[in-house]
Amino acid sequence: MKGVRDTADAAGRVSSGVADLDDLLGSLILGDNVVWASDDVEVVIAFEDAFVGEGVRRGVPCHYVTTTETPREVEERLGPQVAVLDARPKRLFADPMLLEQTLVEAARTAPGRVVVEGLDTFARRLGAKRALGLFSRVCPQLFDLGAIAYWRAPRRALGASFLDQVRKVTQCVLEITGGQLRVLKAEGHRTGTQGRLLRVEREPDGTPRLHSERSLGRLAQGLRRLREERHLSQAELGRLAGVSPSAISQAESGRRGLSLDTLVTLSEQVQLSIDELLAHDPEPGYVLARRDRTGIASPQTALLDDPDAGLRAYLIHLRPGEDGGPPIPHKGLEVVVVASGLIQLDLGTAMPVMRAGDAVLATRVVVAGWRNLLGEPARLFWILRD
Repeated sequence: MKGVRDTADAAGRVSSGVADLDDLLGSLILGDNVVWASDDVEVVIAFEDAFVGEGVRRGVPCHYVTTTETPREVEERLGPQVAVLDARPKRLFADPMLLEQTLVEAARTAPGRVVVEGLDTFARRLGAKRALGLFSRVCPQLFDLGAIAYWRAPRRALGASFLDQVRKVTQCVLEITGGQLRVLKAEGHRTGTQGRLLRVEREPDGTPRLHSERSLGRLAQGLRRLREERHLSQAELGRLAGVSPSAISQAESGRRGLSLDTLVTLSEQVQLSIDELLAHDPEPGYVLARRDRTGIASPQTALLDDPDAGLRAYLIHLRPGEDGGPPIPHKGLEVVVVASGLIQLDLGTAMPVMRAGDAVLATRVVVAGWRNLLGEPARLFWILRD
């Protein structure tokens, strides 16, 4: 499998090997680091095995970092195509620096799929600070190289503080507890995914299945959001609702609901309607657009294309010597930023030549076109203010 790269399909999607997870996230994105914050090891292993199995089926490199199982046990479960890195105590890849170098070099050669099954083991062995340092160095490098990685992170062993730091670095955090999966972070994925709550079941063959917990999920989101906005503890929220802190805790985790009388009481106490209490999470305040990693460069890619937002951005690829122009007509301020290559910009009255890093702000003229002056591909960003 050396030299084969994991690539997205024509729709820009990469399968996780679990159809329901693909539906939830809108599939994986090249460069994703997915952290599984769960103490339910068997369920997480089922997702890991499906992820690796899909990689093997696609013929892409798969690396599995083991901190507990022997390489033989991993190979028996996943097959001989998977490269097993033995990071058990006193084994070769117990050295975090060597492990980091090996994972990054493998991804640089041919970005594929990686499973690291023991962040908790590294934390016990190296200390939380060094284990977090390992994750914080490797995660961005795999992201930049376009590899997809699963990181197993048991909650009880690592603690909330460790996982909070992990969440700041990674692209996705999926929590499984009490038979339910909650999306804690899904950066760059389908709108509305973050905060979703689903019930996890297993098919007879072990394949994970996800079922939406619509009402419980909305209640859980609403209670957590209310507590965060009002700076309330679960005990304080329970007093307002007339229930125990345990009842609030279980409702926030999606394990149980609250009666209509309780919801009415709570809504009156906090001066919100029940609809407002159960409303979906507000937008995070930013929109993230990922650059294309499929290896198939579209001539024009709309990174941000919502006129209502007031700003739009397009990534333009130009072949050697190619001419091009704006994909849509536009009146208003325009910015052109050259990412790579040597570009001649057509502003009607002027035709400036721009190098990588140069930018033009068109205030009273229109960007009529652009031309790649070199014998190699070039890229530019065309940014509009509506």
